[in-house]
Amino acid sequence: MHDFLLECKQITAQHAEARKNRRRTYNIYQLLDITDKEIQMCRILADLLDPDGVHDEGIKYLKVFFDTVLHIDLPDSVLRGAKVEREYPIINKRRIDIVIDYQGGFIPIEVKINAEDMKSQCYDYYHFARKTDPDTFVVYLTRNGCMPSAYSLTGEKGDRLDEKYIHCISFEGDILSWLDKIKRIADENMVPMLEQFEGAVLDFLYSEGESYKMDLSEKILESSSNLRTAIAIADSLNFAKAELMKRLFQEFENQMEPLLKKYNLEPEMKSKWYHYKDMATEDYYAYKRNTTYPGLNYVISSVNLGGGLSLWLRIEIEYRLLGSLCVFNYAANSDNGYEIGNQCDDISDALWKKLRGIILLPEEKSNDGWSIIWRFLPTGTDIPRGTNEKVPDFKVMNEAAIELADDDKRKEFVARSIKVIEEKLLSLIKT
Repeated sequence: MHDFLLECKQITAQHAEARKNRRRTYNIYQLLDITDKEIQMCRILADLLDPDGVHDEGIKYLKVFFDTVLHIDLPDSVLRGAKVEREYPIINKRRIDIVIDYQGGFIPIEVKINAEDMKSQCYDYYHFARKTDPDTFVVYLTRNGCMPSAYSLTGEKGDRLDEKYIHCISFEGDILSWLDKIKRIADENMVPMLEQFEGAVLDFLYSEGESYKMDLSEKILESSSNLRTAIAIADSLNFAKAELMKRLFQEFENQMEPLLKKYNLEPEMKSKWYHYKDMATEDYYAYKRNTTYPGLNYVISSVNLGGGLSLWLRIEIEYRLLGSLCVFNYAANSDNGYEIGNQCDDISDALWKKLRGIILLPEEKSNDGWSIIWRFLPTGTDIPRGTNEKVPDFKVMNEAAIELADDDKRKEFVARSIKVIEEKLLSLIKT
């Protein structure tokens, strides 16, 4: 078992280093967090294919695409007259991601990075294109070149499109190979841009760790003993991740202790609203898009809102970790099984005015719900963009979350987060 775990650790380290090396190159697509956004990536791909694209390279890139990806030999005169359009409108308010329209041909390209197939999608695209080009086919571009689902291939009346009319291509093989080829013939001013796009493709291809999973799978399937060990680990994994959340909140409790008197904070124990001791469990991972909202609440005792209302500091894990100032109503009926109170999701204009007399807030509310103001931890930002790498995400278990398993790193992380809580939240309360 020790040898198996050691070998798995080595595989993990190798892939982590490879990803780190890819990240060392400054990439504008990664910075803007659009590497896996289909609309933006299609926009760039379509422009590269377009003879009239802003690249000002004419048919060079399109010719290589036809020759090496589609395996269609077209004369330059036909390619020069080709039109490449994106978001091409067809029936039922549908839009084809990319269309190549040329003399004698009409080719729809459907791009799938993360989105699911839509009902009769490829079926409709083919039959629409066939009206213009009897020899058409649908180019289906995915991460690894898979075939569209039966859901996409089947028409409204139940008849299914023959798979021979689908040309499957992949980012992993075809597009990366195409980019490599056109870099060799591109104007030198275009090469950096093509390398950036290539890096963006690599980023979303390997962010899901397909190659990494394959290498680990090979190791696991080397023997029944390895598989048995892997199953035992998998069965315990969600429990371990939930335990990590608890340890994180416990560290917050420890390091918040010296600040209680300074900011008139009292640990909230009356309602225990979505407290981590109850909510940081395996149930957090039961559904991919749901959360149990484990958190830690402190009543700000120096603030009197009246009417059973209480101002709290809350540290919470939805997917990512955040801190917030929020309003709780002890007089309200709970609709979540709690005996006492409910979060005050409807903050009236009168209450907002009162809160502005207590907290440095803008004149107008910027959001609904019980949170008056929040900040991701430890970045101190209030928007998700740019937080992916630095803010722990306990759903996807990004590197920022994984590092919290180390005691020293967890302590240092909490110290930085509390500093942000002081500067961005508690300092807003008027004394």
